[in-house]
Amino acid sequence: MSILRTEKLCKSFSNGGVQQHVIKNLDLEITEGDFTIIMGSSGSGKSTLLYALSGMDKPNMGKVFFGDTQIQDYSNDELAVFRRGNHFHRCS
Repeated sequence: MSILRTEKLCKSFSNGGVQQHVIKNLDLEITEGDFTIIMGSSGSGKSTLLYALSGMDKPNMGKVFFGDTQIQDYSNDELAVFRRGNHFHRCS
């Protein structure tokens, strides 16, 4: 079962009038029981991806699913309620 999934996820920023594409058309699926590592060099978009996956930041395009719930179109208030009600398992 997929616990986290993206479809054609895109995130870009404008820097001095120039559009910088940090995440472009990312399809990702993390299933229950997976051990997933997100790694890359400084500035490669790791934090941007995690913010989009958690609902802390909205993607420019694409879809983010947490289970069966599509979250990228939630309002800020809806995202706050969603984040309060859903917790990722943490290693102790």
